[in-house]
Amino acid sequence: MKNTVLVLSVIALAAFSAAFKSADDSCKPYFPVKQGAQIERKSYNDKGKQTGRTVQTVLSSNNAGSTLTLSVKSTHFDDKDKQTSENTFDAKCENGIFYLNMASGAEPQSRPNTTTTVTGDFLEFPSNLSRGMTLKGGTMTVNIASTDPNFVKLGMGNMTMTTTSSNIKVVSDTTITTPAGTFKCVKITSDQTMKSSFGSNVFHVVDFYAQNVGKVRSETYTDKGKSYGYSVISSISGN
Repeated sequence: MKNTVLVLSVIALAAFSAAFKSADDSCKPYFPVKQGAQIERKSYNDKGKQTGRTVQTVLSSNNAGSTLTLSVKSTHFDDKDKQTSENTFDAKCENGIFYLNMASGAEPQSRPNTTTTVTGDFLEFPSNLSRGMTLKGGTMTVNIASTDPNFVKLGMGNMTMTTTSSNIKVVSDTTITTPAGTFKCVKITSDQTMKSSFGSNVFHVVDFYAQNVGKVRSETYTDKGKSYGYSVISSISGN
């Protein structure tokens, strides 16, 4: 079950250029915006043991009128530092709102004879984030089609999994320190409902976002309040 949750986790994300100024000056991006910028994020279980890492690289950053569009590649590694998967997603600044595709949090596992497709709604981050605000939620969908005997045996030969983010609330301003530095952040909480043919689970997520840095730290808890794990930005370069 933990592998499934990690695949679907929307706990992930980014680093940015503090000096960047988008085409829409009212938009405050919460994702890398400089082409070539790269961040590394490390994930840990509830015991503090590292379970993997993700490297995200901004492939392109394009201005078109008042819209800034980003294309980002995520490369995922397991606890033995073996690459397990790679995927791309997009984000944009438009009309004073930063839009982040929920596919940014996917970690599709690469397996022989298996095709994994990830689609997601855009989460929205207004430029005036403030305590007490409720943000728009969304859903990420992962479709798996496989002839791998192991997947077929587990009933995953043709399966759809969804993660729905809801009850997203801006809680407070705070400061977070990670190996990558110290950041002024906004604390955002949400509920994540994960569903598949195997059943459903609900998790409570606490994220800490910094302007021009992105998600600095993310904590996941079960619906009983028990820690499930966390992730932090461990390094930033190219910004």
